[in-house]
Amino acid sequence: MEKENPIFGRKVFFLYPSFLMEKHLLDFLKQSEYEVYKLIEYRKVRSLLSSNPNSMLFVNIDAELSYYEWYNFLKSFKNNPALESIQLGIVSEGVKTEDKGKFIANLELEGGFSIIENSTSSIQDFIEILEKNGARGRRKYIRLDTRNMRDVNGYLAHGDKLYSINIKDISSAGFAITYKQDIAPVFQKNARLTNLSITAGRKSQVCSCIVFNTMVNNDGTAMSVLLLASETPDSFRTFIRNYIFEKNNIALQNQLDAIKKDLTSYTDASEYKNLRSDVKVATNEEKPEEKKDE
Repeated sequence: MEKENPIFGRKVFFLYPSFLMEKHLLDFLKQSEYEVYKLIEYRKVRSLLSSNPNSMLFVNIDAELSYYEWYNFLKSFKNNPALESIQLGIVSEGVKTEDKGKFIANLELEGGFSIIENSTSSIQDFIEILEKNGARGRRKYIRLDTRNMRDVNGYLAHGDKLYSINIKDISSAGFAITYKQDIAPVFQKNARLTNLSITAGRKSQVCSCIVFNTMVNNDGTAMSVLLLASETPDSFRTFIRNYIFEKNNIALQNQLDAIKKDLTSYTDASEYKNLRSDVKVATNEEKPEEKKDE
């Protein structure tokens, strides 16, 4: 079945990333606005992904299990309706050519098989895989809905007054905010606001924004979309981005805590030992003659 790239991108999960992968690759992907997560419990992965369709999973086969166990684990995704939208990929730092060939020839890996090195070209090659599979979709920034989060708020100093605003969502590019309708004139389109204080988690920082748009609501409130000014330092954008990833990871952990461990055994080595690394194993779909006989 052909898997279309989603408009709003994909969650990208890394299972057992090495120190090099985490510091060299994952950190870069986060700064590049990919929605990246680290997983360290393979027995909860299938249940987690069944609740997160259209995600990508990259397994570091150098860690935790043997190659034949990882092969069995990845093969278990095949023909599972709850996991049919998941894009699978493999990462390694030093797998042998023969073993790499077995995985490539006998598994469907939309995410490819990547050898991760501490190099710019290694990162670029990986990003090309993510882009090909629509990991970022049409969005340019990860946006977090903050309407029910008590540790996010804002204040605007304008003239000699201090206005309280509610932050509806945030990204490293800007914010959507709501406030009392009587101060809507302050937020005229293209207005420049130079003293907006944003609190996210335990930190507060002041920034400058440009009003992109303002809408007056029927309930006595108004809403504006604010874009961070071009001179905003990278440190502020990183501050916001780190908060978003912190909240996303908390939500992920809450999901994991509610999942029971998968007790499936992946220890049968017989199939993997007999695999050829240069010929793809035929599937039922690839045997029309047998289907006709049936």
